[in-house]
Amino acid sequence: MLLTLRTRLTSLVTTAIGLGIVVAGIATQPVMSLFCGSISTTSAWILSLGAFYYGYGVGLGGYLIGGALACALCGVIGSPLYHIKSLLGPKQPEPQVKMAKVKEAPVKPKKGLVATTLRAITRRFFRLIFLVLGILDTIIYTSFLEKKGATKEDRNWFWNKLYEKDEDYYEYDEVYGGEVQNDHPEELWIFCNGIMNDVDDAKRACKKITEMFGRPCKLLHNPTDGTILDLLECLMGKTGLFRLGCTGPRKLLRNILDKEMKNDCYKKIVLVAHSQGTIISGNVIADFNDRIEDKEKYTVEEREVIKKNMSKLEVYIFAGAAHYMSGKYVSHLECLSNRGDVVAVLGHIFPRILNFLWRNTRGNGIIYDHCKDHVETSNWGHSFIPHYLAPMEKGCFSGSKLATDYWLKNPQKKNESETSPLISK
Repeated sequence: MLLTLRTRLTSLVTTAIGLGIVVAGIATQPVMSLFCGSISTTSAWILSLGAFYYGYGVGLGGYLIGGALACALCGVIGSPLYHIKSLLGPKQPEPQVKMAKVKEAPVKPKKGLVATTLRAITRRFFRLIFLVLGILDTIIYTSFLEKKGATKEDRNWFWNKLYEKDEDYYEYDEVYGGEVQNDHPEELWIFCNGIMNDVDDAKRACKKITEMFGRPCKLLHNPTDGTILDLLECLMGKTGLFRLGCTGPRKLLRNILDKEMKNDCYKKIVLVAHSQGTIISGNVIADFNDRIEDKEKYTVEEREVIKKNMSKLEVYIFAGAAHYMSGKYVSHLECLSNRGDVVAVLGHIFPRILNFLWRNTRGNGIIYDHCKDHVETSNWGHSFIPHYLAPMEKGCFSGSKLATDYWLKNPQKKNESETSPLISK
């Protein structure tokens, strides 16, 4: 129990330090912009702290903080010029997908304004109560009531009640509203979305994947419960805090991959993940890696079967926020990030020199290994379609296998994309 408590407290302290580093690292955005993305995250971080130290001494600290926060906002929503062009220019068309037949979804009757308002107030009140009780339960459980044989599957009742929206797995007809033409039946593509994405947003991303790469895509929907709860869930999955951090989408994705990788109909399974979806995906890959390397629980034959199944898997993560991402046993792993994406600083492009300061409950710093890294040095923004897929259509991430082997169109121009040496081994 004392060892477990010490591990949790160590992770809590290093997480606080790590988040502090990220907040300070927000200041790297204007420095990166000044150098057009030609310097590393670590160098920008050091230069930024130096600028803040000097600015504070001469009374300009407030202006520097304001500028850094403004640039950090751009690191999430993208360049202001992009939004100006979007407002003035033509509206982006809805992704086009070849359909076999379409079925109409039933229309649900709308609830009255009073009933909707009362329900919203009641829900928020109870969610606040469950949040407080969940944190208290975690502290008491971790400190005094650790059960023998407790596993990373455990999560207390209050957290489960707090996240009222259930994750779900959507088949092709549910994503596209009918049967969709599939020219690659031997491949299975799955998309796992990030925070603040409702079902319609996630389905739109699947349609864009289909439009660009010619493969229908099933959806592992990671539901949104609001910004605060989504960020808390990210913290659970990333660090293992708050009752070991096993989330519902993680369990569902692991079960789906476990089933589909055994299906002989599929020669290849492609997992595409964005933002929080990369945390979920990284944890699921870690779960399978643990099975392969667990000599006590699994026999040699069982571990070889798991390893063979894993060799079907290709993984593409965008704006990686995961603490752990390893392609040791998968067929192919790529990590794609914009240098001007603040969320990617949480994981994929976190300064390596500071890696030891942020450890999860397993005692590990941020690990990205056995993967190909593609970092667009001059791109800003975090959104999946406008800041990642749309730039790929214009020639960015040209070294990615998605752009070279799957994309249905040739890049309009060959922009150089950095294969980052920051993290790969």
